[in-house]
Amino acid sequence: MKKLLLALVLSGTLQACGSQSHPTENVELNETPEETSSGLHLSLGDRFYTLAFPEGGLKEGKAYKLLFAFHGSGGTEKRMQRMTRFELLSDDYLVIYPKSKEVEWDEGCECNIAHRLGAKDVEFIVQLIDKMHAEYNLLEGENYAVGFSQGGLFSQNMLCKFSEKFQAIASVASPMSDRLSSMCSISDPTSYMLVQGTADRVLPYQGLVHHNFGLISAPKAVELITSQTIPDAIVSESTPSERVTEKLYRSSTDTKLLSKLVSIDGGGHAWSFENYSTSNQLLDFFNQSSAYALPEYSALYTVNTKNYHVRSMGKQTEKGDVVILSGANKFFHSDSAWASLVQPLLAEHARVHVIDRLGNAWSSDAEEPSFKQLAADLPELLSLLDIKKVTFLSFANSNLATLMYLHNPNPEIQVNGIVWADPDILLPHSIAQYQSGVVAGLRKYKSEYVEHVRGGNWTEKSRERIAIEREEIVKLIPSNHQEKMDWVYYNQVTELRLQVENQVTRIKEMMNYHDDLNIAEPLQHNINVPISVIDGDFERLDIANATEEEKPGLIKWQQEGTQWSKGIANKTQGKYYVLENASHQVFFEHPDTVVKATLEILERND
Repeated sequence: MKKLLLALVLSGTLQACGSQSHPTENVELNETPEETSSGLHLSLGDRFYTLAFPEGGLKEGKAYKLLFAFHGSGGTEKRMQRMTRFELLSDDYLVIYPKSKEVEWDEGCECNIAHRLGAKDVEFIVQLIDKMHAEYNLLEGENYAVGFSQGGLFSQNMLCKFSEKFQAIASVASPMSDRLSSMCSISDPTSYMLVQGTADRVLPYQGLVHHNFGLISAPKAVELITSQTIPDAIVSESTPSERVTEKLYRSSTDTKLLSKLVSIDGGGHAWSFENYSTSNQLLDFFNQSSAYALPEYSALYTVNTKNYHVRSMGKQTEKGDVVILSGANKFFHSDSAWASLVQPLLAEHARVHVIDRLGNAWSSDAEEPSFKQLAADLPELLSLLDIKKVTFLSFANSNLATLMYLHNPNPEIQVNGIVWADPDILLPHSIAQYQSGVVAGLRKYKSEYVEHVRGGNWTEKSRERIAIEREEIVKLIPSNHQEKMDWVYYNQVTELRLQVENQVTRIKEMMNYHDDLNIAEPLQHNINVPISVIDGDFERLDIANATEEEKPGLIKWQQEGTQWSKGIANKTQGKYYVLENASHQVFFEHPDTVVKATLEILERND
């Protein structure tokens, strides 16, 4: 038996030095397509691949990224899947594990079996990209690839030939083919990462001198690729854990464009190492490189070709789900950052979603963003979120969207009720207040303002205002809730406000706010669900800072707002909560009141 094993080993070694370029992996070959719980085993022409969905299954309407994982020489797609298990580590990707046509991939060296037999592996992957985007809801441009061993050399070949197809590509245990390095021409800037053990004896870290199968070193491979993708690279080096050194190349102009060399001191020819989980680290790198670097709990859902950012936390219960809609503060910032405290608090009791309107946070841009647009898309969006019963929690002027939704709801979804926190007051005097001033000025010179903001002229002012808001919120959060505040998420969302297109969205929403008010005003007379109102007295601050000429109008706005809010709550059998000496940032200053009001509505469902 020992003689037989020795013969097999020698056979594999001789084969590696002769008819093919790299040693084979000790795995079964010639597997036939079949469907299993771990993925769909499919074919494209005479080629086979496994398509793996996230562990929770494919969600209707959710937009995914696409990830290819290439096995090593003599390997199989099944072994690559068992080794990497990307689909178990992230809900953001559809993962394809392709099978090479020959015993190895056409890695671009023009020196191996796959090249001589015309395997056309590169063309096969391009066809798969097109096929997947035609059949599934995938984010445009969000394609990724990684290969192990000889599959890593193939991923480099894909980078050199079709960089425009990928957002980021990675290789594990595979420095670059000497021949490919001399021919590689990367057309589009693409992020790249190489993970390599310094003691790798199969594909050596320091490269290999060979007349046919030569390799350049791992550091030279990353430098060569980086010279074409990030010529202005800023280089830094760190040691995140014992025996692990990371050399990072970052663009000075594009924060998403990266190159990284991860060197494992003493590491051999392996996928993962002690103190280093390669699959998790690669997913982190891909997320850093992504145009949609979504945080935990976040996803994009597609309605009418547009993607809505939704952050979902907590577990679904029979009482139904809570949906939080953001509205505007004094600077008209209006996104899911405002839910960074109340969402995790409410998620202790129910499944809670916060939805960003188009043009906010990670949602798609919209030509004419408005609450009207959100209300029109809400019926389908709530269905995609698998909501059966819903309690709305709206801040500031997002109460307009809830009124529009009630007028045109999804008949299959029960509305338990609504909580309005500092809502817009829909009486003639108050509406005139909202529609005057800045809103009127923006509407009068719409094209001029859009051009001015698109030129980046509001960025510094936006940065200053974000800093002011953050400083105010830090002081407002009660001491017993400081640890619950998700500052990481808050900072991620507010940073997106600095993107010029998001600033353009903000002024367009202010312009369209005029029409949103006119649409919502008559709808207040046909409310058929309980509405509780949380009424802060933030108007007192505006009154205190107003001129003598402005004060009477603001005082009337405050007084009629109190009466109108009480009336809405009483008429709909909701509750009225009054907050004295409160700011407009009710979600941060009075989270207990917000949670209490929402849970009372949630408990009312039949």
